[in-house]
Amino acid sequence: MRSRYPFLRTAIISLLAFSLGLTHAEEVKPRPRVGLVLGGGGARGFAHIGVLKVLEENNIPVDCVVGTSIGSLVGAAYASGRTTADMAARIKAANWDDLLSSSLPRQVNSIRRKSDDQLALMKLELGLSDNFAIKFPDAAISTQKIEFFLRDLTYAGTVKDFDQLALPYRAVSTDLVNGEMVVFKDGDLVTAMRSSMAVPGLFPAVIQGDHILVDGGLVRNVPVDVARETCADVVIAIDVGSPPLKKDQISNIFAVADQYTRLMMIQNVKPQLESLTEKDVLITPKLGDLSSADFKKSEEFIQLGQEAALAILPKLQRYAVTPEQFAQWSKSRTEKHLVNLPIATEAIVGVKRVNPEVIESVLDVSTGKPLDLPQFHQKLEKVYAGGDFSQLDYELIRNDHSSDLIVRPIEKSWGPNYLNLGLSFGTDFEGSTPWNISALYRRTWINSLGAEWKTNLTIGSSQEFKTEFYQPLRLDGLLFIAPYLSYNEEPLSLWFDKTQYATFKYATSSLGVDLGSTVSKFGELRVGVSANKYKMTQDVGPPVLSTGNATDYGVNAALLFDQLDNYFFPKEGQYLKLDAYASIANDKQINEYGRISGEFKAAVPTSSGTSLFTVRGQVYTGDIPFYADVKWLGGFLNLSSFKYQELLTDKYLYASAQYYQTMAWLSSGYWGVALEAGKVFDKLNTAQYQDINLSATAYIAYDSYLGPIYLGASYGNNETWSAYFMLGKQF
Repeated sequence: MRSRYPFLRTAIISLLAFSLGLTHAEEVKPRPRVGLVLGGGGARGFAHIGVLKVLEENNIPVDCVVGTSIGSLVGAAYASGRTTADMAARIKAANWDDLLSSSLPRQVNSIRRKSDDQLALMKLELGLSDNFAIKFPDAAISTQKIEFFLRDLTYAGTVKDFDQLALPYRAVSTDLVNGEMVVFKDGDLVTAMRSSMAVPGLFPAVIQGDHILVDGGLVRNVPVDVARETCADVVIAIDVGSPPLKKDQISNIFAVADQYTRLMMIQNVKPQLESLTEKDVLITPKLGDLSSADFKKSEEFIQLGQEAALAILPKLQRYAVTPEQFAQWSKSRTEKHLVNLPIATEAIVGVKRVNPEVIESVLDVSTGKPLDLPQFHQKLEKVYAGGDFSQLDYELIRNDHSSDLIVRPIEKSWGPNYLNLGLSFGTDFEGSTPWNISALYRRTWINSLGAEWKTNLTIGSSQEFKTEFYQPLRLDGLLFIAPYLSYNEEPLSLWFDKTQYATFKYATSSLGVDLGSTVSKFGELRVGVSANKYKMTQDVGPPVLSTGNATDYGVNAALLFDQLDNYFFPKEGQYLKLDAYASIANDKQINEYGRISGEFKAAVPTSSGTSLFTVRGQVYTGDIPFYADVKWLGGFLNLSSFKYQELLTDKYLYASAQYYQTMAWLSSGYWGVALEAGKVFDKLNTAQYQDINLSATAYIAYDSYLGPIYLGASYGNNETWSAYFMLGKQF
């Protein structure tokens, strides 16, 4: 049947066709690809996480991520499949003071390195070239612990192409040789991140072939152009760079250097931001006075990032999708994160001085099953604690169903000859001012078993020289032999009734050899033989003590156990040192005798501080000149109310109980109190003191770069006040 109104039918058909065509056109119109650009700025970059949260809450997906410096860290975590909640939690929980420290927990150090701590040397290890020129470390902070954190944050990711990640990713670095930009598109994800954030001088540069790679902020702190080349039709750029310092803030050399860096980065950011169009979105969080070093304030940065994104939300919402589409995108991103695959092969590459068998034995990697990352990192820490490497990198090269593990140890560029210096000074403000300058030289890996030559030289109020050749007989150090030569000379003060009466010089020289065993990192046991010469001469005062020379030969044994977490200010752990000596041959000045000395410390953490208990002493059997091994009480934390060396003896017992806690207003600062007791047997002067001498001491202290610093005062049952200032090794 024909319609009465043919024109109406034609109009309806045309309208439907137009509507269907328009709908189809809208359906097939592609969504613009969004490139996310995360700029550099140190801790200020945690604001990126706040922006990401707003994007997720408003169904705004991104198609690729490009980052510089801290932006490369946040970007890699997001591109590898981490959620923003997970990222925020991990960054908040991280111990940034520890991550940004080059030192590992002291307990994991070798016993040989622990034994050097009592010298209170400066926390700077120098190198010596073969012509004795000084070499400095290549960076102030090792990124070893940061690398462990980044590995965990990115599922230990290594892929053949960064486009295979949950989101395509790029990291920007700078070639320090020619100043050109280097864009990481593949390879080891953590290496790319470390390269991008390697602030010159602060963190070690990353060596890749002929390239020396450092912080990408030097060339592209906000790499908009890289995002466009990677995927972006539109760009969402986040600039968290530090603004220039004001005139009144440029007041010293450090501020000048800081301003120079800020201005340089601003100059490379400017053309990138000028390239943004109306389609693009720039987010600049108002971070105020928060600095690039405020890593502990991640929650504040994240909140400010959220606020900045919400302030321009209408611009961002242009690129939103439906909740269903975003949920599908988000699920795909998180499910595509890297998976730890079974290890097929293991290789250690690039080692020149250190025997790679030592590394292999410690790592003990099992093939055929996935790598246990926390356990593997602990093993790497043990290798790193040996002190031979500035970095221990590794890659997990992914195959179809397995991974190849490649460990890349980076030996210290300033080794294998090392030099540490130390300064010690003390005063009781009443005329006693002992001081010393110390130097410790080490030559490591003299042969494939890890032989080490170590020499300590001290000059000042006392003179000391000791050199030892440490030769392991096994790679694991379970057995070693150590010949040595030593000389020690120090002044002795003779006191009568609180008055210094005379001074002497006391010198001991020894030649010996020890056979020993290193029990893991916990301790060391030695037995040996030695020849010893003792000499006593008088400087000032009447001849009230015998002087002269004596020689003997004997056997010795020593046990050292050290699990303190800090030698001078431990918060936990124990320390035990025992020495025994028996004279078996001697000259006419010395009869056969035996000597045992020891020291024990135990640090017990409390709710607010630490209690440290100390016991030490020495006993003899036989009859010998006292100068064969004279000891004393008196001086700071050695029966503090008594003057330095006021109680000379060869038999004594000392005990103390200290309590100290950190100061809220001074990092590495402490206040403490101590109760001390000492008993001297066979006193070498005629001073009349109590049978048991007591002191009560109070102090403030600081664990400085130069060594421990103390300022203290004490009073005891000798009815005497004493005050002290101490730097470095205690006298």
